[in-house]
Amino acid sequence: MDAPGNEPSESTTSKDDGKSAVKSVADAGLPLEVGSIALGEDGHISRRDPDQPLHFTFTACGIRFEAELADSSAPLRLEANLGKLPYTAESPEGRRLARSVMAATDRLGCGQIMLSEQQDMVLTAELAPPAPRTPVNVIATAACIVAACKPYLDLLGEAVAIPRPALSGNETADEDAEKAGETAASEGTVADTDDTAGGATEAAT
Repeated sequence: MDAPGNEPSESTTSKDDGKSAVKSVADAGLPLEVGSIALGEDGHISRRDPDQPLHFTFTACGIRFEAELADSSAPLRLEANLGKLPYTAESPEGRRLARSVMAATDRLGCGQIMLSEQQDMVLTAELAPPAPRTPVNVIATAACIVAACKPYLDLLGEAVAIPRPALSGNETADEDAEKAGETAASEGTVADTDDTAGGATEAAT
């Protein structure tokens, strides 16, 4: 036993920490909802502000999803970058299909696939988890969102994977010129034609 005025022994401190951790969990209420408790950097369990945003990531259908619960009453929001919209020069059929799929997501209900300023196809969707917001219910809600979006994700995968058609020599040159023009426009550059013009004049002379 520790003498009066002395610091408590290590064994006593450990027991107090154990009781504190159990009390923290008990005070959070059962069943435990996601984000109701947290593990600190020092290894101690503590109660967490239920209105503090909760973020996590997961992978489904080969796609990385960012998930967020803004507060204790907000819906579960998912976001995923599905890649670049194919260029017309790369795959005109794939580009048309991708745009058709994005337009069709207006009927999805829980979300939509939009095109960003950087030409990225971005999925955003949300759905309210059932109460209580246990980890099982939150993950089940995420699975429901992914299941609803999966047909559109599969079609987009096909659109991106559509091979580039084989073209003749002249068509290939025209296509390369079109792609070069799109690249120059996106980078804000202008092709310099002085040398070409000079060469043509010299050849004519």
